Amino acid sequence: MEKPAADLHRFLEPFSRQWHKGSMNEEPLVTALKNQDTGAVQELVNAYGDRLLRSAFFLCGNETEAQDILQDTFLEAIRSIHRFQGRSSIYTWLHAILLNLTRRYHRDHKRIIYDDELADREISSPDGSPSPLDSVTASSAISKALRQLSGTHREVIVLRYYEDMKIHEIASHLGISKGTVKSRLHYAIGEMQKLLPDELNLFGACGTEEMQKQ
Repeated sequence: MEKPAADLHRFLEPFSRQWHKGSMNEEPLVTALKNQDTGAVQELVNAYGDRLLRSAFFLCGNETEAQDILQDTFLEAIRSIHRFQGRSSIYTWLHAILLNLTRRYHRDHKRIIYDDELADREISSPDGSPSPLDSVTASSAISKALRQLSGTHREVIVLRYYEDMKIHEIASHLGISKGTVKSRLHYAIGEMQKLLPDELNLFGACGTEEMQKQ
């Protein structure tokens, strides 16, 4: 029996609903950052560090490199905070910086070697989410499948299922058309269907329905 798309989100994010922070009042934080308030920097790291680290890991495949990319993301953000105009959320702005740094990483590393330590790490799960063992099995299998995708196809999978972005949001984030996002996502889902073991093929029911999510 094929697993519904909801199961994909449940497994790909031991992750999303635990690691994503709720809404916060960003304006005072941005003001404090622009005033070089060291406490605001720590608040920024506390609020978004874990989520960004997970995203960096899925994009680059190595925990040590993901940590370096995360550190560079925050350093670049602090240096350029005066350019933040509030047209997006702070997290979206931070992730755009992280994405550019990850792409630079890929240009410098032709071969990606995935480190399963971060993906396999057990984390506590709230009621209704998969057990730690299920999460470990799923995240390890997903990380191994992701390393087989090209950078562009890995990006749309991570943005859609880990970052929970809609099609038009991914298009804006990557600077490409919605049609290109749909095409890349369709191909990437097909590849993940082939790469994941049958008993853990979380992409079985995503296909056409996924393309309808704007």
